[in-house]
Parts: sequence; structure tokens; C-alpha cells
Amino acid sequence: MVAKKRKKFNFKKVKTIFYFLTISFFVIVLLISCFNIYKKRVTAEKELNILNQEIDGLNREKDLLNFTLGETHSDEFLEKIAREELGMQKPGETIYIIKKELSEKEQIKEENYSFFERIMNWLKSLPE
Repeated sequence: MVAKKRKKFNFKKVKTIFYFLTISFFVIVLLISCFNIYKKRVTAEKELNILNQEIDGLNREKDLLNFTLGETHSDEFLEKIAREELGMQKPGETIYIIKKELSEKEQIKEENYSFFERIMNWLKSLPE
């Protein structure tokens, strides 16, 4: 019988495989962490864009309010407020108040009011 030749255990091959697996593991961990960082960056950029749009809108609103604030010191604006909100008039002028028509829902609602509720609403509608 021919004696079987016993193969020697190859430590170099095991060592090479161990190094390959270790390096592969670290590469995979690095790729996963890079992907997570990329996802966080994309969401942060989206939030930044939303916040920049909000800032632009607030700046436009601020400019409009500053313009309106500057306009409030003009004589025309004061006259407009006096006429529209306070009911004032120039000498010789007559003011006509046009009463708004009620919609069907408001008419039905008003018909359901009691006598005292109608009186209270009428008193509230009178100018002070």
C-alpha cells in the first residue's frame, strides 16, 4: 500500500485569508459609515434649503412691514385711517354707509335669534 502523503497545514494561507477578511470587514464598516454620513448630509441640506426659503419669506415680510411703518407717518395714510376706521369726514362731505346684504345662512341664523339677541346685535352694530 502506498502510504498517503500527509499534507502540511499551511499557516501562510490561513494568515493571508485572515488578513483579507480583516481588511474586508474594515472596508465594509467604512462604506456603511460613509453611507450614513451621506444620508445625514442630504437631510441636513434639505432642512437648510427649507430654512433659507423661510428666511427669504420673513425678510420679504420684514421689508413690507418696514415700508408700511414708513408709510404710516404720511398724511395720506392718516387720512385714510381716519376715514375708513374712525368714520371721520372733511367739512362739507357726506358719508354714505352701504349695508352689506346677508347670505342665506346668515339670514337663517338671524331669524333663529330671540328678541333680546336681536336687540343686543343691533346695539353692537351701532357706531360708538
